[in-house]
Amino acid sequence: MSTLPAFGACLHENSKRIETREDCGSWPSTHQLLRLFNLFIDQLHNLKSSGVQCILLPISSNGTLLPQLISGSIFLTFDVSWHSPLSTSHNTLSATLIQLGVDSRQQFCLKSMPSMERLPLQYTVCVAHNVKAAHQEATQQLSELSRELPNMKTLWLPFWKFLTNVDTGPKMERELRTFSNRLKRHQLGEGVISLNEHSTNLLSEMDHDYLNSRKRGMSKRLTRDLPLVKLLNISITLSPFLGVDTTQFHTSLTDGTEDYWLSLPSATQGKLIPVMSQWRGKFCVKLNLTNPVAVSWFLDRVESLQAHLGMEYIVLDGGEGNLFEEQALRPPLALSGDKYIELLADLATTIGDSTIMTAGTRSSHKPVFVKMAPLQSDWSLMGLKAIIPSLLHHALVGYNFLIPDAVGGSLSGDLVTDRELFIRWLEIAAFLPVISFHTPPWVFGQDQVLNLTWIYITKHQRDVVPLIEKYAEEWQLTGNPIYRPLWWLSPSDPVTFTTDDQFLIGDEVLVAPVLEKGAVQRDIYLPDGGFQWQDSRSEQVFDGGTFLQDYPVPLEEVAVFLRRS
Repeated sequence: MSTLPAFGACLHENSKRIETREDCGSWPSTHQLLRLFNLFIDQLHNLKSSGVQCILLPISSNGTLLPQLISGSIFLTFDVSWHSPLSTSHNTLSATLIQLGVDSRQQFCLKSMPSMERLPLQYTVCVAHNVKAAHQEATQQLSELSRELPNMKTLWLPFWKFLTNVDTGPKMERELRTFSNRLKRHQLGEGVISLNEHSTNLLSEMDHDYLNSRKRGMSKRLTRDLPLVKLLNISITLSPFLGVDTTQFHTSLTDGTEDYWLSLPSATQGKLIPVMSQWRGKFCVKLNLTNPVAVSWFLDRVESLQAHLGMEYIVLDGGEGNLFEEQALRPPLALSGDKYIELLADLATTIGDSTIMTAGTRSSHKPVFVKMAPLQSDWSLMGLKAIIPSLLHHALVGYNFLIPDAVGGSLSGDLVTDRELFIRWLEIAAFLPVISFHTPPWVFGQDQVLNLTWIYITKHQRDVVPLIEKYAEEWQLTGNPIYRPLWWLSPSDPVTFTTDDQFLIGDEVLVAPVLEKGAVQRDIYLPDGGFQWQDSRSEQVFDGGTFLQDYPVPLEEVAVFLRRS
């Protein structure tokens, strides 16, 4: 788990800054504590750091914040009303866990005062005797809505991104047939073929009944192409954007439906003027989700596409950001901050429980999937090493049903060429909620990669999905994450606080993948809690609290340990 260095901090009554020194005086009052966090969050914003998971602030029993981690600590979590959502397309700052070393066993929550409602930062502070208890207390205090499961059948299906440069619907259908046949030939056919927004538009513009009017002498190949798309299991991609060069947009300016798009009244006549933005390199307007008629129009479009293409899965892209604030415009109250993405989550829920979003805020209880950020195709902290911190970040703030980035990374849009990277990434992906691919395994031209792909897809379906389904029931009841950091089982062990290259599925499976290029061994820490751990490959048993140095993990394997009583 990524951390910032622990540091001392003092809050002075007449000061608007946090001073980092060792002797800060007495324990602050509740009012001072709230001010401290207000100032502290301001400093976090100034850091402009992404992926921060855990901020350690040790405080001694007399109120002094110390620059080193101390034992006998209590832990504190706080929920902040950030202006930007949890977004897979933007860097996010999540200060979710704060450690305080005070001599207390209480669990309680502090909330910002009503007089502070006009301030940009609103928060709730929850304190408990260890980090796990703090998380559970925060979940209990802050989760007021019932949690719903998305379509769990999705977990069983790998997602295959369809890459094409064609410019017509018929060509698209032919390439889809070729791609689908190749998946079947390699025994990889049971999955979802993912279409981007361009491919979706090409297919949606096709008239699938055009062959009905052709003469009876048409070829059998064309006859077979007619129902092809409906026979395939595909996902389509939609966004709330509409190009300003489209007939529909021009029509809306003359038929009184310009309020379908995010707009502002003109300064002179008060007439609504749609706010223009860019999306995928084109000038566009954005759907006004506060207009029920516009939302109904969008839902009608989705229903038409479902009838037209027969798809089950829909990716809603482009919800991130605030169109008004990005252009230094004052947004309507209903669309301030990150409210647009919240409304988009409501729309996704209405579409169905197989909907996938690329961003989310205050929507972890809804029955939708969230697509994680695309990563670099390398071994860095922006590539392979980012998977586990990002996974735990999403899970700890409530998002467990995730579509991870494709095996090997997809940020550049290019196919992965590093075979070892592809294999090591595949080994992690097998233990995530869904396996997705941008680079098809046959591009390496080796049976080894194809065989491993089949093996790990099978392992995911046989071993991992049932485990996720089991702990999904626990998440529904308690809010406990399905994917857990090591400190979940050993919340008083400082070693677990900084471990960001291992993770747990529930309380019973520990996954420790290899993240270094060329490595065939790695160090592994097995958390303590009065139980033992058994290597799933060798069946060797180790006591909890054991540090395994240079533990062998061959290229085709991933280290997995099963908890034993």
